[in-house]
Amino acid sequence: MSKADWLNTPMEDFFSKYEKQEDGTYIDRLYPLGEGEAYRLLVVLRFQIETAYENLLIEEDDFGRWDYQGEVPVIRGGQRTYEAFDGLTLGDLPAILDTFMVLQEEKARWEQAEAQRKHDERKARRRELDRERRKLKKLGEW
Repeated sequence: MSKADWLNTPMEDFFSKYEKQEDGTYIDRLYPLGEGEAYRLLVVLRFQIETAYENLLIEEDDFGRWDYQGEVPVIRGGQRTYEAFDGLTLGDLPAILDTFMVLQEEKARWEQAEAQRKHDERKARRRELDRERRKLKKLGEW
């Protein structure tokens, strides 16, 4: 395979595929484009990229696009676009890595906001329980 093929071949093509045999049965070809360490690395890389997207997507729109359309966010030139995951290539790796950095920051902000929201809910609940307890004490039921 030439260097241009490595960069422009969709990573999905490196992943295992079911191939129909002459007798009509199917076999799972683990490395459809070839054997060897380079192909194994690309299979692992593709799996790691998919896992990273699954771990970093937090917005409903992103989940919907991923689940129903197979699209993931990709940041190119500062613009967030959505592209088919199956069509991403090694040439897209710099954009994918930039996207992961942005998604990681977004997830950290979301987790911080979620922790604050839960803290505020617990605090409000505690206040309500304290209010109820004081009310019961006043009535002599505590």
